[in-house]
Amino acid sequence: MDNVRWKVGWLATTVLILVSLLSIYSSGEVGSNSWISLLLIPFTISLALSGGESHKIVVEESFEWMEDEEDIEKNEISAGEFGYDTPIL
Repeated sequence: MDNVRWKVGWLATTVLILVSLLSIYSSGEVGSNSWISLLLIPFTISLALSGGESHKIVVEESFEWMEDEEDIEKNEISAGEFGYDTPIL
């Protein structure tokens, strides 16, 4: 799979370069079509250079909720004293 990805990436890169050069040659100026082709080249190069190895990610879900959490006591704390909802001017 790596060899196929490498070949397709470099083939697509070459095709985009040739399409851009053909667009420049046929219109006589660097137009939007040639720029679109040139701006797509980094995607094809990243396809060619990316590794195709698939790694399995093992995620262990052994999360336990603490049943004995202390509840926040509401001792008439105003919003300004607690630190949130303080206006910043």
